[in-house]
Parts: sequence; C-alpha cells; structure tokens
Amino acid sequence: MQASVRRALWKERVQQWRESGLSQRAFALQHGWPIRQAGYWIRELRDEVGPPAAMELIPVSVKRANVSVASPAILLRSAGGWSVEIPAGQGVAWLADLLQRLA
Repeated sequence: MQASVRRALWKERVQQWRESGLSQRAFALQHGWPIRQAGYWIRELRDEVGPPAAMELIPVSVKRANVSVASPAILLRSAGGWSVEIPAGQGVAWLADLLQRLA
C-alpha cells in the first residue's frame, strides 16, 4: 500500500475514533487493529484531525447521612443502576485494590 493511501486510510480511522468517544485501546480492539499501530497514527495525525469528542461528564451529588458514626460507610451509585457500599472503617488499601480489579 502506498504511503499516501495508508495515511489517508488512517486519517479516516483516527477521525472515526475521535467521534466515537471510546478509548484508543477499546476502539482499536473493536476494529481488530493493532493497539500500538493505532496509537502511532493517532499521535502522527493529531494536527490533521479535529479534536476528540468531548468526554461526557457524570453529575455527582454528595449527601451527608444523618448518622453520627466516626467513619460512615460510603455508598457509590451509578446512573446505570449499580451501587457499591463500602463498609465503615474499611481500609484505603482495600478500596484501591477493588478499583484496580474493576479497571
């Protein structure tokens, strides 16, 4: 494949990625492209292709519970319907381990 044709092909792919809102890795895997190659072209074409799609912000509200406990439980709820309650006094290392396993 000629270099100019390859560049045009990847320019179109990078534009599709930017409009998708997906991570580079997720988009490359979804289309069966090598992750490193996609990353190379994203960097290579950064000035030629428009800015990435705006990331969606998720609203968060913090409410104080009416319970007087030295270290209250933490309840995380998503707009998608899931929730996680972290028991009172649970160590930070445990939370870090949980988040790492979920990533």
